Amino acid sequence: MKEELVTVVEAVCRAQAELAAYLHSNDRNAELAIAKLVGILNRHEVVVAAELLQPGAAHVPSPPVAGIELARASLTACSRNKGRARAMSRGA
Repeated sequence: MKEELVTVVEAVCRAQAELAAYLHSNDRNAELAIAKLVGILNRHEVVVAAELLQPGAAHVPSPPVAGIELARASLTACSRNKGRARAMSRGA
């Protein structure tokens, strides 16, 4: 479970960095920013890890979900696992 958590947290950190770069850019390209975010968050290992972290996860999606489904799945996983990530980082 720790491996999956690390995978998801690293992806979220990379996505946050891309979003920050977009927000601080004078030459904003929303389509490119979204493509970069999807490229980070829609990687198979990230989707699988997020699914495995869900309480009572019964299956792993294949192929990874895309677009708004990914955003919803990511938000759900992040909100549920925020406390777990903090607890594990303190205990590591």
